[in-house]
Amino acid sequence: AEQTKKDTIKKVNDILFDPLSNTELKTTNIQAITSNVLDGPATAEVKGEIIQEITNTVAGSSLEAQDKAEIIKGVGETVATHSDTSVSLPNKALIMASAEKGIAESKTNLPDRELMTKGLVDGIYEGKGGPEITKAVSSGIDNSNIKDSEKEALKKAKDAASEAALDRET
Repeated sequence: AEQTKKDTIKKVNDILFDPLSNTELKTTNIQAITSNVLDGPATAEVKGEIIQEITNTVAGSSLEAQDKAEIIKGVGETVATHSDTSVSLPNKALIMASAEKGIAESKTNLPDRELMTKGLVDGIYEGKGGPEITKAVSSGIDNSNIKDSEKEALKKAKDAASEAALDRET
């Protein structure tokens, strides 16, 4: 599993640092990697760990915050829309919590992390992910090794994104 993780992160970095690919292409390519992880034979825990590494790598990259949020949104959507037979709903929730943890614990500044948390939530709604998966974002924040004040800020961002998405749906 460690090797898979290393290989996956190498691929993600290659995509992020490719000067010839725009954000849309980077998003599509990272969505493909995410899909491969979800389809793989690993346990949900291990898939979660790998996807946490993916979001952590994106979050820590030197791209513009808006671009990082766009890519993260793609990851959220990919997990949310993945077939339920391949990854059960409780496992999707587990993986989504890990995805958020990767963002929350990244070494990037708080406003960027707020924007990416919002991106993840937007992706879940785009993918019709349902409340269990959205709730998982909060548990990802709770389980992160960050200051309480940062947890509060990220939860606010998550709630604001959820409310905005629900408004769009009505």
